[in-house]
Amino acid sequence: MSELQKKILKFSVPIIYISFAFDSLLKINLGMKIHLGILCILGLNFIYFFFKGWKQKITINKNDKWLFIFTLYLILSIILNKESNGFLLIYFFIALNIYFFIRKNFHLIDEKTLFRFQYVIIITGLIQFSLFLFFDYQLNFLGTDHYEKLGSVPKRLRGFFVEPNWYAIAITFNTFFLIKNNIVGFIKKHPIVFFLTGIVLLLNGTFGTLIILIAIYGYKYLKRNLIIGIGVFLIGLLIGNIILNKRAESKKGRKGIELFNHYSRVEPLKRVYNYMEERPVYIALFGEGFGTWGTIAVKHRLSVLNYTINPNSRDGSELPVYFFELGIIGTLIFFLDIFHLQRINSRKDFYLTGALLLFIISFLLYPIFKFLMYMIYYFVLRQVIINNRKERLVLNKQ
Repeated sequence: MSELQKKILKFSVPIIYISFAFDSLLKINLGMKIHLGILCILGLNFIYFFFKGWKQKITINKNDKWLFIFTLYLILSIILNKESNGFLLIYFFIALNIYFFIRKNFHLIDEKTLFRFQYVIIITGLIQFSLFLFFDYQLNFLGTDHYEKLGSVPKRLRGFFVEPNWYAIAITFNTFFLIKNNIVGFIKKHPIVFFLTGIVLLLNGTFGTLIILIAIYGYKYLKRNLIIGIGVFLIGLLIGNIILNKRAESKKGRKGIELFNHYSRVEPLKRVYNYMEERPVYIALFGEGFGTWGTIAVKHRLSVLNYTINPNSRDGSELPVYFFELGIIGTLIFFLDIFHLQRINSRKDFYLTGALLLFIISFLLYPIFKFLMYMIYYFVLRQVIINNRKERLVLNKQ
């Protein structure tokens, strides 16, 4: 690689990572919404392959073996099922491009870049929420009517993201990378960043991400220092109570588990189970085919959110969609990839376990398949775990 190419990457990689904090502000419509950061990554990957990559031997990292098998499974599912939707595979291949880019340029994403990402996502969150709170103005990127019938969503902090949940996932991943294993040390060294992060997460009100953060750090400090651990959990309970009260105000007539959109995530899973019971065993094992949720599943009323046939649609959670489209085997392969990452992760790096758990919760609660290509922080997580594994192996050999 020439010095010029190195300088270009050293300048562009941090900017690309930070650009994902702006989310929808930098998305353009090219038949499908795509982020400018993604376009830059695709362009840089093309340049790499054009000048250098095609000369190199293609190898699969053994720590990505289950990801490779899952990719082959998706392709075979499309080939072998006539009603599959191959268009959705574009989203996945773009996500793999993001991962390749991170693999090659991970060393250029330093702590300074992570802090700048955190500053941007906090500031944009406070700008969006202030516009709503003080001027009753809904900052949106999908049309003026998008937030009119969405319960608590219009009243929550979401920055330049379409949904509060995606904002919460992004800032929580980055917060794990910043705090690492030492939350007390981080608070002492960066009290303002910690305070502002806590404020925006509270105003955002996404339960899943807050629970993971509090549980991961609270549990570890409960083992080390009983007083600090209990203090963290008490703070968590207080925050949870505040968020519940706010949601109850915006979702009048609902209480308890109804405040968490429980029905839209659990009911489709029940319906898929009942559907599979009436089908041949091979359908339960291998699924109806990748991309069939928006057609076959909707036709059989398995979704509680989508009633119009649309080949590209997903649902409130990916779990029932994966079971339906890819069957038990395809879903198992997907989870084996994550479990392998946890297996090679050091027990000392419990914050990485927390970040993996965050990804699993995101999969269970939100339709992340199409949004995987925007989750650059997930691919950073993968690379951190793999690099740490390599460093441990080198030390063990010495």
